[in-house]
Amino acid sequence: MRKLVAWQGGSPLVVDDVGTGVGLVCLHGLGGGSYFFAGLARALGVSRRVISFDMPGTGFNVDVVESFSIDASVNATIELIDQVSPEPVSLLGHSMGAIAVLKSYALRPDKVNSLIFLGGLPQPIEAIKKKLTDRIEKIARVGMTGIGEEVMPGIFAEKTMSERGQFVCTYQRLLEMNSEESYVQSIQELVEASAEEIVSTVQVPCLAITGEEDLYASPFDMAAFIEKIPSESNLEIVEDCGHMIFYEAPNRFHESVDNFLHSLDSDWEYTYGDDA
Repeated sequence: MRKLVAWQGGSPLVVDDVGTGVGLVCLHGLGGGSYFFAGLARALGVSRRVISFDMPGTGFNVDVVESFSIDASVNATIELIDQVSPEPVSLLGHSMGAIAVLKSYALRPDKVNSLIFLGGLPQPIEAIKKKLTDRIEKIARVGMTGIGEEVMPGIFAEKTMSERGQFVCTYQRLLEMNSEESYVQSIQELVEASAEEIVSTVQVPCLAITGEEDLYASPFDMAAFIEKIPSESNLEIVEDCGHMIFYEAPNRFHESVDNFLHSLDSDWEYTYGDDA
């Protein structure tokens, strides 16, 4: 169900709230939105309450704050956590959302029982910072039109590009429909963002998932990231996927998240996927 939720940071937020049970709050990445998690919400809705929203300053929430900031997204997340459940919730962050998830955990560790990182690192690697900075310069020259065509090969796996062209073009159009101002603000925030200092403080179970061909959060970089987490952490690497696993391998994604969350509710050990 889509609804308006009041929060202290600005105008009411448009929030997608699906299912019942222990809460799972999902945060999207650059240029995305709550729709990234629509399939997950349907898959888990019987056993989980899945909360997602366009970050303040983007998508349906583009006008709720004066400008986009990761801190505003963190503040909104914390307020939603308090509204979702009296019990601790799980946080899931895709790409840039992983930074917001870590920052949210740091502020309210008492309200979080696990973290899921989907193609997301505590900060962008230097090569990606350069790529994103160059993208800002191109948008200043030509606007958003054509940006999607340039970005698609970097976020989808080769197999997806060759076999699911219609889908890739659809997402390309969605990306280019982002507000130019909002998208540039999001890039600027991401390039400067870091949650590295939080990683060593994480004391809850973690699941990291990335695509074999992910250029933004490669298997190598994800493995190095979770090695720094002191709590139990698992890494899954999904074949024939890039940065958009929820689109490229949705069933695998849903199963991985569901198995991990169920492991928190029982005494059996989480074993699905490739551990690192």
